[in-house]
Amino acid sequence: MKNIKIGYRDYKIKNLDSIVSRCNEINGQFLASDGVIALSSTEDNISHANTLIHEVLHAIIYQWGIDLDDKEEEKICNTIANGLTTVFVDNPSLLSYLQKNLKGEK
Repeated sequence: MKNIKIGYRDYKIKNLDSIVSRCNEINGQFLASDGVIALSSTEDNISHANTLIHEVLHAIIYQWGIDLDDKEEEKICNTIANGLTTVFVDNPSLLSYLQKNLKGEK
């Protein structure tokens, strides 16, 4: 995946430099002004998916102008991303079910 549309804007998905990732102890970063979601390439599949969901939540908060302080926003993104990741892992048919419904298929 190279791009993701959130609200009116397309964001580029880029690799987060592994040294930056390790030094800052982060696996992802949402850069609103650059139009980028940067993700570490060192994570396993589930952790990588969780990080993408987390960064998408930051983008949603930004795009819809939700006013939160940094600590609140991080807690909300962590909690919801972890919860959604767990639901998707525990219910593997859920994503295909949602895709069919979003396309209007039965």
